[in-house]
Order: sequence, then structure tokens, then C-alpha cells
Amino acid sequence: MNSPVEERLRAALAEAGATIDPDTLRPLPAPARRRTWMDARLLVVGAAVTAGVAATAVGLTLGPGDEQIAVAEPARIEPGKADMTVIMCSTSALVVKEPRCGGRDATAEQVAAVERAVRRLPQVEAAYTVDQQHAYDDFRADFALNQPMLDAVKVTDLPVSIRLTLKQRAVRREVEKSLRALPGIGGVTDNTATEAALESRSELLVNVFLCGKGTPLPSCGAERKSDGTVVKEGKAATRTQTIALTKLIKDMPEVQSVTFEDQRAAYENFKRAFTSNKTLLKSTKVSDMPQSFRVFLKQGSDWAKPVAMLRRQPGVASVSYVPCQKDGMLALSRYGMSPPEDKMCSPGS
Repeated sequence: MNSPVEERLRAALAEAGATIDPDTLRPLPAPARRRTWMDARLLVVGAAVTAGVAATAVGLTLGPGDEQIAVAEPARIEPGKADMTVIMCSTSALVVKEPRCGGRDATAEQVAAVERAVRRLPQVEAAYTVDQQHAYDDFRADFALNQPMLDAVKVTDLPVSIRLTLKQRAVRREVEKSLRALPGIGGVTDNTATEAALESRSELLVNVFLCGKGTPLPSCGAERKSDGTVVKEGKAATRTQTIALTKLIKDMPEVQSVTFEDQRAAYENFKRAFTSNKTLLKSTKVSDMPQSFRVFLKQGSDWAKPVAMLRRQPGVASVSYVPCQKDGMLALSRYGMSPPEDKMCSPGS
């Protein structure tokens, strides 16, 4: 894995409610840019979006035999029931861009070809093609409590997609690799890990990450050139700043409880989360982990006020409201969309 991808893998865990934040870890992250399927592939915990690779077809052939359909299309597969989702190319500004799409929407012919190919895969149990209107209806149901998100998205912003359910012993990686070889596909998401991460979506949790030594964040005093090159590293939070933050958080009327996690505890959580990723574990040290506060808010409280206040405090690297981050994960996994962060959720969500 290269450094930017590793950063986003750790970011996925943080956004799901754990205590890893991409900008507080080393190596230094690349300058912020619009997400693509390549660099957003690990935003969803457990590999939501696969990187572009040459396909090794698994039971997949295109040509004269395409009309031999092996899998019947059901009337409908609910978004939360799909094992995987194929996101077709889209020119919508809100859809994560894949260079292979060439800035074009998938054609009707490409959608039809992918439909046929999907149903010929022996690992696929069922497939359901979702047009823009049906995707929009599902999107509004998924984000019914997120009015800013609903206001930001129109029916024409939704890409056409194909939802899949897989057979019990299907090898997901093989299915992904086969599908990504086809023209018109912008991305393939594995929804299983996402759905598990979203189980605690209603949990009113705020993660407050403290500045670490050598951080590239301006909020910690770092300075960068216009090209993103760090010319001055930021400073770590001091003990005095940490004590002051503890008191501030405990005195907030919106706060129900708060816990502090040091670098050692964060590293142990990180190891448990990525126990199967030996390469990542080998390249990550205790000193790479950020210290953080996990702040649980009272039901019915306005999250925006404490989040805004905490972001202004000395020694704070970043602050994230977990339900907002999980809405972002859901939009990416089910719909291939990455709305602007200020459009992800409302205080009442």
C-alpha cells in the first residue's frame, strides 16, 4: 500500500467511531483533492471500493453467449440487503470520479452489457438494476433525517447502479476484479463491512483528535506551500492543553460522558481492527497514533455547538461527529456519491 491509501484506511476506522484520524498519522498525507474511486477505495471499513486492477475473469465472458442468462433478476433488492453494488459511470458532480469513465455517463448499451455479464457470474445469486428515480427514492429514505443532504441532491445526481446478492461461498475479490474490467463501470463497492459499521449510526459520538508531534495540520501550527508541501511541522498538544480540554468537555451541557484514549490504547485498538493486514501493522508504530477524547452527547442535544467550540481549542487537530461521517460512508457505499462535508448531516440527525 502507498501512503495516501494507508491514510484513508485509517481514516475509515476513525470515521466509523474508532480513534484513528488520517491527518494525525504519519507519513504526511497528500494535499486534499477531490475523491476518486482510487483514493476513496478504503474510506469504507474493510475495503468498500476496489482499486483499478486488470481483470482476471471468473466465469465472465462477453460475446455471442451473453444471452444465456444464469441468474434470474428479482423484482427488487433493497439497498441494505445488497452484498455488492456496481456504480455505473456518471458525470454528476456528486459522484466519485473514476478516470476510466473519461468524464462520460455510462450508455444504455454499457448498462445492458454489464447486466448480462453480472448474471453470468457463477458467484452471483441475484442482480437488480436501479435507475435514477428508484435510486433517488431509496436515497431519500436512507437520509430522511438528514435534511441538508436531501436538499443538496437531485434525482439527476444519482448514478445508475446494479445491486448484487452473492452465493454463500462467493469470493468477493474475484467478483470485483471481473466486473471492473467492463466499460461503463465507475466503481464496485462491497457493502457488507459498511452495513456492519453503520449499525451504531445513531450513536451521538464526537471524536476529538489531539495534535501530534510533526503533524502537517494548520490547526496545530503547521505551514504548507500552495502545492501542499509542508514547510513547518505542527506541534503536539501539551499537557496543559489536554487538561484544559478535559475540563471544557466535562462542563459542556450537551455532554453525557467522555473518555480519554492515549497512544498506547489507540494502537491496541488499531491492531485489533487490522489484525489481518500484516503490512499495515508492520508499518505503523505506537507513536503514529493520535491521542483523543471520545465524547458522547445527550439524546436530543445540538452537536454543532460543541463541535464548533472544540475545533477552536489549542492542541486540537480535528473534530468529527460520527453520524455525519457514517452518512458519508453510506452515500459512498450504496450510491457512489461523495457530497460536500457541509452537506452531510443536520444537527437533528
